[in-house]
Amino acid sequence: MLSSIRNLARSPIAVLVIIVPVVAAFALFGINDIFTGTGNAVATVGSERVTLQDVNRAMQREMRRLQMENPRITQQEADEAGLGDNVMNLLVAQAAINAQARELGIAATDDQVFELIHGAPAFQSVFSNRFDPAAYQEWLRQEGWTANAFEAQLRGDLRRQQFIDAALAGATPPAIFGEMRARYQGETRTIRALLIPPALAGDVGTPDDETLEAFIAENEAFFTLPEQRRITLVRLDPQLVAPDVAVDEDELRELYEMRRETGELADAPLRTFLQWVTPDQQTAENIVERLGAGEAPASIAAATGLGDPVRLEEVEQFAIPDQVIGRAAFEMTQGEARAVQGRLGWRAVYVEAATDPEIPEFEAVADELRAELAGDAADYRVLDALAEFEDQRGRGATLEEAAEGAGIPLERFDFMTPDAFEISSGAPLMSIIREETILEAARTTQEGFESDLTQFGDGGYFILRVDAVRGSELAPLADVREQAEAFWRLRQIDDRLQDTVTEALSRAEAGESLDAIAASIPGTRVEETTLTRGQTAGPFTQTLVNAAFRARLDTPFEARAGDQRTRTVAIVTAITPGSAELDSEARRAVTEGYESDIVIALERALLDSYDVRINTQLRDAALGRTEID
Repeated sequence: MLSSIRNLARSPIAVLVIIVPVVAAFALFGINDIFTGTGNAVATVGSERVTLQDVNRAMQREMRRLQMENPRITQQEADEAGLGDNVMNLLVAQAAINAQARELGIAATDDQVFELIHGAPAFQSVFSNRFDPAAYQEWLRQEGWTANAFEAQLRGDLRRQQFIDAALAGATPPAIFGEMRARYQGETRTIRALLIPPALAGDVGTPDDETLEAFIAENEAFFTLPEQRRITLVRLDPQLVAPDVAVDEDELRELYEMRRETGELADAPLRTFLQWVTPDQQTAENIVERLGAGEAPASIAAATGLGDPVRLEEVEQFAIPDQVIGRAAFEMTQGEARAVQGRLGWRAVYVEAATDPEIPEFEAVADELRAELAGDAADYRVLDALAEFEDQRGRGATLEEAAEGAGIPLERFDFMTPDAFEISSGAPLMSIIREETILEAARTTQEGFESDLTQFGDGGYFILRVDAVRGSELAPLADVREQAEAFWRLRQIDDRLQDTVTEALSRAEAGESLDAIAASIPGTRVEETTLTRGQTAGPFTQTLVNAAFRARLDTPFEARAGDQRTRTVAIVTAITPGSAELDSEARRAVTEGYESDIVIALERALLDSYDVRINTQLRDAALGRTEID
């Protein structure tokens, strides 16, 4: 449950950039009984406040993560499955730790925040591999953060990191924990299974319409169609325009030369060098000669009476006060010495270390630069088209007329679900399925009306009209006959097999062997295997193996096997304990589990010690359950 919490705590910027909270283990801890109270914040824990924006942002972040795995899941479905409560639990637990850390005087410095942001890979320039303020601002915009809010969140993560690390310092699980886990993981069970395949059910026949309609009504949760909307969409997206933009090769070369001259294509060259202030040219040249003969700088300083040389370490050329010295030092290579007449007199310069990153050739970065120029040109095209489109609409043109006048493609989507699945085909509408802003407008705009002109994605704009709405309804038989009939057949087969399963289980419980039972039921067979908890083999799927590890020795049980349509009556005939020796992975898992227990106990203790209040109205609004009054 605490998997890598300490690593996350040590690198909170990485966690934030991939949108995973620092104390994610707390998301599953049950604290729903504290959801009472009032206040202007969604939640207060001691002196800490959880704002509506905090909750809304965390909920949307988790929804994006879920929809990457399952595009069809809606926020309502996720909330009904517990996502909203988990988000609230997480934020309340974070607030409790923040409150305690603040009371203990734990804080994050500006330097720590600066270092983490400037070191984050997501904010680095692709050309120089250094912090890019533009990339940082663009990320903030895409994720819905302001710089102040993000940096405050990061500061809180750092505070919690220090508190959790202190709580876990020196936490070492007792040896008995490791031994118990090793035995648990290494335990094997020998399983004999009587396999009862679907074919044993025989022909279940063909259902008539009356039977299917009754079946659909009995299983309305499976056959109820969601609300559907037909929309007309106008969108201007630089990413769609960019591939069609022709880039002038001369401009491409100019951009390359500019980036090369400004040092944006590679890290800046660095020098570490010594310089002796000398009274004249001859003295400077003598020092250079002695360095060339291999004499150590320390002995030269003592012999000449000039004192220790001035040392500059890993500096860029612009940072050297005397630019004459700077130009000379950057003309020199490692180990080279030279007498140089600077602006303030002669100097003996010796380069101890030189770093000259290789600047990529034009061909190596041409594609990236071309994409950048095309993107800039596409942005201008979009703005020009948008201006013409709005001008047309201002003169009374319809969406269709304005789009045609501005040269913008018009998109029409027939009846589709709120999560962008086309009802007629059941296929996802890939062109908009990831565009939550567009889908939200399609869900909330009233029938016959147009949405506002809205920005989306990276510099894109859209407007849509809801042309027609169909309410949620039970699907007519004609639309789902194939699915209903397939589902009905599976149900009939399973019901018929259950009679055989019940009979076989009764006989096995009475002491009859599985082989004898198989011999009396044509089409069945017995198989045997020995597995650990995490292993599978053939029809011995994880479902069957899990059931076997819950069963008692020599006690028959029923389960599903293979593709889950095959039924089985099985018996665990032998249990062999695992070794008490832990491998490195298991030892790490034991440590993480032990630390998890400590953090869980700490979190519960903190929640008991603070006055926790939840504004349920604001909570439900932040989670999208109700509208804000």
